[in-house]
Amino acid sequence: MNDTNAPDSAESAWARGLAGGGVSWLARAVRLAPGDPRIVLDLARVRLGGGLADVRLAVEALEGLAGRHDVLAVWVALAMGRQILGDVAGAAATLEEVLARHCVPEEAGFAALAGRVAAAAGYGGFCGVLASGRRVVVGEGRRLGAPDMSVLGRVEGLVRATEEGLGGWASRKAAQETPPRVMLVDAAGIRRAVKFGEVLAADEHAPFLNRYGFTLTHRQLRGLMPPFALRGADGAHLLGSPVDPSVLAIAPVPASHRGKPVTRLPPRRKLAIVIPLYRGLAESQACLASLLAALPVPKPRIILVDDATPEPALAAWASEMAARHRLTLCRHTENLGFPAAVNTGLAAAGMRDVLLLNSDTLIPPGAIEALREAAYAKADTGTVTPLSNEATILSYPNPRGGNKAPSLAETARLHAIAQKGNGRRTAEIPTGIGFCMYIRQDCLAATGLFRPEIFAQGYGEENDFCIRARHLGYTHRAALGVYVAHIGGVSFRAAARGLTARNLELLNRLYPGYHALVMAHIGADPLAPARARLDALRLRAAQSGRDSMLLISHSHGGGVARQVAAQMKEFRADGLRPLLLTTQFPQDPATPYPWPALLCEGEAADYPNLAFTLPEQQPALLRLLKSLRIRRVILHHALGHHPAIRNLAAALGLKQEIVIHDYAAFCRRVNLLTRPVENAKPRYCGEPDANACITCCTRHEEEIFEDLAAPQLLRRSAAEFKAAAAITAPSADAARRIARHFPGIQPRITPWEDDSLPQRLTPPSAGPRRIVTIGGIGPSKGFDILLDCARDAAARNLPLKFLVAGSSADDARLLEAGVFVTGHYAEGEASCLIATLKPDLAFLPSIWPETWCFAVSEAWRAGLYAVSFDLGAQAERIKATRRGATIPLGLPASRINDFLSRWTP
Repeated sequence: MNDTNAPDSAESAWARGLAGGGVSWLARAVRLAPGDPRIVLDLARVRLGGGLADVRLAVEALEGLAGRHDVLAVWVALAMGRQILGDVAGAAATLEEVLARHCVPEEAGFAALAGRVAAAAGYGGFCGVLASGRRVVVGEGRRLGAPDMSVLGRVEGLVRATEEGLGGWASRKAAQETPPRVMLVDAAGIRRAVKFGEVLAADEHAPFLNRYGFTLTHRQLRGLMPPFALRGADGAHLLGSPVDPSVLAIAPVPASHRGKPVTRLPPRRKLAIVIPLYRGLAESQACLASLLAALPVPKPRIILVDDATPEPALAAWASEMAARHRLTLCRHTENLGFPAAVNTGLAAAGMRDVLLLNSDTLIPPGAIEALREAAYAKADTGTVTPLSNEATILSYPNPRGGNKAPSLAETARLHAIAQKGNGRRTAEIPTGIGFCMYIRQDCLAATGLFRPEIFAQGYGEENDFCIRARHLGYTHRAALGVYVAHIGGVSFRAAARGLTARNLELLNRLYPGYHALVMAHIGADPLAPARARLDALRLRAAQSGRDSMLLISHSHGGGVARQVAAQMKEFRADGLRPLLLTTQFPQDPATPYPWPALLCEGEAADYPNLAFTLPEQQPALLRLLKSLRIRRVILHHALGHHPAIRNLAAALGLKQEIVIHDYAAFCRRVNLLTRPVENAKPRYCGEPDANACITCCTRHEEEIFEDLAAPQLLRRSAAEFKAAAAITAPSADAARRIARHFPGIQPRITPWEDDSLPQRLTPPSAGPRRIVTIGGIGPSKGFDILLDCARDAAARNLPLKFLVAGSSADDARLLEAGVFVTGHYAEGEASCLIATLKPDLAFLPSIWPETWCFAVSEAWRAGLYAVSFDLGAQAERIKATRRGATIPLGLPASRINDFLSRWTP
């Protein structure tokens, strides 16, 4: 989150909300830091003290939190909320969750709540367990609560070797207010209790987890024999345990080093498939079912390794499957972690090749054979990994991962597309990925097993294996024609990221330059053409015989994106297929234009690999578009695109249609604003001749979005308008301005919304007024006007309170001036957000002649009259409907405030 001291930070809003600012400030904090569940919890708690509408919002938020964070405070608040709403059964079920998995807090308030909930549900009392282990039994007869002792005693944490000795943290989720009990046991069986220090700063991935830190120096470890096991009171290892500090003394070898290439292709071995099991019965069942249906002939040996699963149902199922299908089942008596489980499976495989599978994968028919073919295509291939939805550098379609896990049917379809598009193609990668990795037996024999003594429960062990194999002359390859689904993250959810960071640090220590090696691969992205082929095939497969409508626009959102989405929806309703050619938003927004053109069906995530750098890749883009039966090309906006985008329609043999959203056709700044002198506030330019435009752009070169000089821009736009199949403007005002600059051009007026629909508006009160401004308020939307009005109102002690439903160019300055800013809102959320502010009147201080102004519509939908300057479509709409008032552009803040204080319809 932002700097705590900054007045516009989430922390500042959070603190003000907790200090008595209430719902508004906490809601702002949530908007500024939507990923922080602690603020969501605090907002919900405050709402529990409000009316029923607030309580319903609180319960909805708490239900979402409870699904992601198993935290006592969340469950208690949810039980309270459901009780307030009269949901007797829901409150009782919630309390049941509390008593089963959390120690009972020694607070009278909790006992009173639990008693009320239990009594309302027909119980005589409740029972639970204190952090000390003592049972609490309240009431007589049938009691609510069935404590699960295996969960209540569970300890999780992380340990790592450091230069000083050992360090880490531990927590008992069921009783987070007290440090857990952790014991260090050395190789000789000597036991020592671990002493904890202060609670560590919250981890952003587990913000509710109280992590108690500890350090064990070499002096404290003197006389003990490594490796050291650190176990909680439940007997389970902390992640990273057992640990041996001597790992830090291993001589490093550069990751980039390559051994002498393997040149002799070995004879093909039989295959064994190794599947470690720990958690996730449903995922494991789906994995094995898909595998059994996809086995090649001759059938490989399947080896299940039960790594002491804590799920009895999973253990029983594994036994049943082994007996029914004649599978090999290996069992650990205690949980040793993924690397050790893999090693057990590798040992059982004997002299076979091994396909290592996570238990949360889905294997389509044909995938195993294709992986095997790739493994034996080159003599130096050590491992082969397929594409997947979640496979780090082999993720598809988004190469950064986060792709939704497909069903088995969808997995089979994607595999078929991969086979069609990429066939037997492979590409070298720096490391295989362990979720589904084919290991050739000669590589395994030369490299050795995984190293649990270094990587403990896992994460990074297959990377270590692959770098060691690289040093022996083996390469690792991606099978570009194979796709396997991977759910991901089933086992060690809570501390997985900590263990990943620990092990990645070890990888870079053992193999200097490992991170740079991987990043160089990501930067070069040799898999990009393969992913693009798959995207193109998926896009064509979705054609379904329909004609396509191609819309061209930018990726900056706003009113343009809203109208593009609306038009695409209309096309779909008519049985047509809309396609959007937008700009690919870069990871660094400061990347200069032009950006690549990205083809999709409305969302950038649809086909993220169909990005074309123009003009170099224009032929490839044209080939793809010609295969998609494009019947119309509609240019909404070319901002950020290469100018070659303007010739696309002609290259397709079509006349382009043009939609007016702003004045980019004749204004290099797009919005007709100028600054008369350097650092002056922007103002409407008045639309002078081309010479004045040249002077304006020469005087102030910032905020210019078009490279062409004014005369050339006018000539290009005139030619485009003349050649266009149609020109559409949303308002008469916008059409008149276009016609004034381009004689003979008469845009068709098509309003974006129907202003004739009835609206129920409430006149502003006669007393103090709350004035709301709606949207993203930057200089063109009147930021400076709003700031001046707020300062004037404060200076004259006027009964005006200014609010922004949305965000601004500088929240800090507005907040300092007394303007409350909610923070950015999502599409479709404006009306509800405005209602929470309880405004009396909408003030829309935009200083440019907007072509439509969706903020006007939002104000009316919220039941508010609107006030704007007498300029553009915003004024045209207000005058036509009489749903507000207009004031002269250029009025000083004092005159504006006087008007806002007194105006009534």
